[in-house]
Amino acid sequence: MKLKSILRTIIWGYQKSKLGAIGQNSNMSLMADLRGNKKKIFIGKNSTICKNAVLEVDTIDITESKIVIGDRTLISSFAILRTHGGTIKIGDGCFVNSFSALYGHGDLTIGDNCLIGPQVTIIPVNYGYKDRNTPFREQTPTMKGITIGDDVWIGAGVTILDGCTIGTGCVIGAGAVLTKSIEPYSIVAGVPAKKIGMRDG
Repeated sequence: MKLKSILRTIIWGYQKSKLGAIGQNSNMSLMADLRGNKKKIFIGKNSTICKNAVLEVDTIDITESKIVIGDRTLISSFAILRTHGGTIKIGDGCFVNSFSALYGHGDLTIGDNCLIGPQVTIIPVNYGYKDRNTPFREQTPTMKGITIGDDVWIGAGVTILDGCTIGTGCVIGAGAVLTKSIEPYSIVAGVPAKKIGMRDG
């Protein structure tokens, strides 16, 4: 048992040394999957990265790609954070549930105290598609970025597309596909997502 504890301490120290920074009392599973330029992964205080969570930053030095996770934030098992040339910033007190995929192509910013359900996809990039004589992969994509305010609840299976700004305090119902920005404290649902109410003041 003592040997196991020693080995764990050694492995944890090695893993920690590979990161840009990790705050006091944060816990990262030895089975967390860290890929790419680990020195551009920054984790705040009292946060948790669970086993099989994937954090991947591009290895190309010319990019400003990085992952920044605030204090008291939990990234669940099998969640994926992948920068794809952009930056992913997650605030304090957030929860990212299992099997959610957060991408950073055009930059993704998430405020404080946000709840992200399982199997959510947030992808700040769209392929060009207007020229039918040119393959999708050869058309210029849009990368406007996605911004999510504080205290937002995103239900299971939601998809959020490039260019959306989600105001503070919004609720996005399970399975919704968000294609445009929504004002603070809106409640939206459906495909495409439409406002069905407002939170009480």
